[in-house]
Amino acid sequence: MSAAMSFQSWYATAPRGAESALAGELAQMGCKGIRERPGLVRFTGTRETALRVCLDSRCVLRVLEPIGEFACTNADELYEGSRALPWVDLISAEQTFAVSATGRAPTLENTQFIALKVKDALCDALRATRGSRPDVDTENPGVRIAVHIGDGRASVSLDLAGSLLSDRGYRVRTVEAPLREALAAAVIRLSGWDLSRPLADPLCGSGTLAIEAAAMALQIAPNAERALSCEFWPRTMAHDGPALARLRTELAERARVRREQPPPQIRASDRDRAAVAAAQANVRAAGLEGIVRVGEQDARMQRPLDPPGFILCNVPYGERLEVGGKKQLKSFYHALGAAFRALPGHEIAVLSASEEFESAFGLRPRGRPLELWNGPLRCQLYRYAIMSGA
Repeated sequence: MSAAMSFQSWYATAPRGAESALAGELAQMGCKGIRERPGLVRFTGTRETALRVCLDSRCVLRVLEPIGEFACTNADELYEGSRALPWVDLISAEQTFAVSATGRAPTLENTQFIALKVKDALCDALRATRGSRPDVDTENPGVRIAVHIGDGRASVSLDLAGSLLSDRGYRVRTVEAPLREALAAAVIRLSGWDLSRPLADPLCGSGTLAIEAAAMALQIAPNAERALSCEFWPRTMAHDGPALARLRTELAERARVRREQPPPQIRASDRDRAAVAAAQANVRAAGLEGIVRVGEQDARMQRPLDPPGFILCNVPYGERLEVGGKKQLKSFYHALGAAFRALPGHEIAVLSASEEFESAFGLRPRGRPLELWNGPLRCQLYRYAIMSGA
């Protein structure tokens, strides 16, 4: 069996807290041996399976091909372990590279130093073998190398895509505190929306939640048209090019067939005119005009969807409101809860980074909230079911 057809381990990284959402996607794509770890999901599959994840996963940040793991508690072990990796087989003389690092050890706490040490080991190894070293390109490297240190070990991987898969390219205008696209997709998956009921985001900001929801419902692969770094690697391009061509054709046909069916009703609104303009521009850039309807409206004036559907939103947490402090914030949450209570038969999912939200909102959540991280912000995803007469 060829290396391209054999099963091997891969890493898929996710926004912190979104690991279960990503694991669910991977299972639907046929990945095996799925194991969640903080910030990533390990899975097994063929190389084509990993390429499918690159093109079709909405919750993934990066897909990494492990190339080595070794004991690492200090800088010397990091250098020696990195230098021993088979770089001559992994990086051609013409390719540029960049190294990024995460994690730490007691004597290795600076990620920039960790990345520099691996870069030096790589360059020294190739200079000793070839007599020359490849160039570093931090902006657009031919090969992006990811290093992680934890539990006394270092793992080194290659990034199949080369750039963040969550950067879809449709967000041409933004407002303050936007959600990263992969986190928005994870919120939608964890919210419980079934992809068919009407959905509204009455606090849409730049429209990311509504756009991701529409794309998910229409089965649009988020990165089907993106060029991946690996399809230009000399050692893999003979397989990856044809495999990606087949996958892109398959995914395009899937989306075309789904477009022939009635789309779900998806609305996005905000009381801020700048946010509405940003959302409209992003919907156009995503090719979803006529699917996502964007309008100007105060969330506290939200009307029932017909038929009753799903309300999904990321509430402001201070910076997104005008000056007024905690009192104004709590008053807004209370009024929003009262408005949503008047939506019988609806389900509601709210992402909040405010400790004031739950008590001020005034509704009893369904189950425990889920913890997610929007960059450095710790958030909670609350889920509610509004019964008749609530």
